[in-house]
Amino acid sequence: MEERLPPADPSSETYKTDRLWRSAFKSATAGVAGAALTNPLDVIRNEMFKTDRGFIDTIRLLHDELGWKFLVRGMGKNLVAVSIPVATTIFFTDALIQFT
Repeated sequence: MEERLPPADPSSETYKTDRLWRSAFKSATAGVAGAALTNPLDVIRNEMFKTDRGFIDTIRLLHDELGWKFLVRGMGKNLVAVSIPVATTIFFTDALIQFT
């Protein structure tokens, strides 16, 4: 991601702001990617708690009920619940490192 974003120009008077925008973009991307990639495991884990079944049995149950759509079940809520805190943590950590 670092290579794909335009670099902040150190001679610009908006250099610090540009760095923060880059950090915000990278943090939001990481938060969304993390939430999307872990969503299927969250669905499986929650179903395991509800049904008291093992991992493989739960996957079979979900697949029989919903097909492969179970992998994206609850994605919208998960994106809000996971990506915002993760992105915020990454952003503030990066910002504090940059300006200390």
